[in-house]
Amino acid sequence: MILEMRNINKDYPMGKSVVHVLKNVNLQVNEQDYIAIMGPSGSGKTTLMNLIGCLDVPTSGSYMLGDREIGKCSDNQLAEVRNKEIGFVFQSFHLLPKMNALDNVALPLLFGGVRKKERRQMAADALRIVGLEDRMTFMPDQLSGGQCQRVAIARAIVGKPRLLLADEPTGALDSVSGSQVMDLFRELHDSGSTIIMITHDSNIAGHADIVYNIFDGVLSGGELKGE
Repeated sequence: MILEMRNINKDYPMGKSVVHVLKNVNLQVNEQDYIAIMGPSGSGKTTLMNLIGCLDVPTSGSYMLGDREIGKCSDNQLAEVRNKEIGFVFQSFHLLPKMNALDNVALPLLFGGVRKKERRQMAADALRIVGLEDRMTFMPDQLSGGQCQRVAIARAIVGKPRLLLADEPTGALDSVSGSQVMDLFRELHDSGSTIIMITHDSNIAGHADIVYNIFDGVLSGGELKGE
């Protein structure tokens, strides 16, 4: 098992009241699962993604990522988890405009203390995996939207994280580029990646093997396709 959430609640104060955004969420993710969490705007899916990605901590409940109790981690420990154990892919590519594709992909390794020669080799290998070996020296403004997302995926996988977390990964793409990106996620899964995808789109969720639904902060579903 890669992660387990038990009875997770997330509350936010709003004036004199409290908004209960997540309500007793339970989630287990095993090695090489391909999971989609689907819900409309305001359902709590972004808050859940932030908790899974260790960008925030729960108000109550237990979140184990590997052998770490995330709620008990310091800010520095959470930063280390995000750098080494989770690869992030967002709707907006978040590429640095003054860095070429290779340097954008290598950036997490720089923060992780990997030496220059090794991180450039690892970045080149990741770009080959996503089919951009001929675009390594291109700047983001020289790449299409689909290519920029592939660079972002290469950056997410370059450190070989335990978990790949994707938030609306095709939201900024046309249908053809979006389909190519989803094909790439399937290839990564088939090669051993564990993937959690957050989406509002049932067509995108349909690419996953296991689909959860979230509505008003309540998570349901989770059956393997065909069962």
